[in-house]
Amino acid sequence: MNITVFIKQVPDTDDVKWTANNNIDRTNMESILNPPDTEALEAALNLKDKYGATVTAVTMGPKNAVNVLKEAIARGVDNAYLLCDSKFAGSDTNATSKVLASMIQEKLSDSDIILFGQTAIDGETGQTGISAAVRLNLPYITHVNEIIEVDETSLTANCETETEKITYKITLPAVLCINNYVIKPRIPRIGGYIRAKEYIYNSYNLYDLNINENETGVKGSPTYVSKVFKNEEKRNCKFINTNEENVFAQIKQEIINSTEK
Repeated sequence: MNITVFIKQVPDTDDVKWTANNNIDRTNMESILNPPDTEALEAALNLKDKYGATVTAVTMGPKNAVNVLKEAIARGVDNAYLLCDSKFAGSDTNATSKVLASMIQEKLSDSDIILFGQTAIDGETGQTGISAAVRLNLPYITHVNEIIEVDETSLTANCETETEKITYKITLPAVLCINNYVIKPRIPRIGGYIRAKEYIYNSYNLYDLNINENETGVKGSPTYVSKVFKNEEKRNCKFINTNEENVFAQIKQEIINSTEK
């Protein structure tokens, strides 16, 4: 069994920097492994423990995105690949899914199970995994919180959304988007960190994946960020003379009046 997990380097939400085009500046920021992707990694590694699967981690980003691959190797992943090309910069979910689907088609066509985190905390669209599945013409399940059983031709999984819980059986190969997985992500051990340091990471660019440069990056993205701003919450403070009579009655009435507007 071959499992591919797509993971993403995302900005530390306390230190986000932006380019002139309103894209996240991923080359000059503090970054972390996207939290939902740690759950997808754990799902893959749990299947490896159960069935002896080979797990491959893939990330798309600048050269420093290799750091999340190091974390994946440290956790127990067998292989890791970096998709790195300046022409990938500024890709929206449509263009990103094109690159990721091409990686499967060109380099990892023997994948039986393809895993994504349900969302990424830098975008929260929840579209990339589904878009890649459609491009690959593969069945997919979203909001998977437990993989129950896998055999040679199918997979059974529990899914949970805000409104319902459902168990699905899906034909392999298939794409799964993981969310709130039942098994807590494992902590890397010292041996894993040593292997991650010594591991040789392979990188592929646009031409390795047989992609036209007009299909990715800003050129291949039908959506774009028109404006970026920090939400500032403003509160008005009103001083009340506590020497006045019936002060608590006044406060109560003002609250009632404000809620009725």
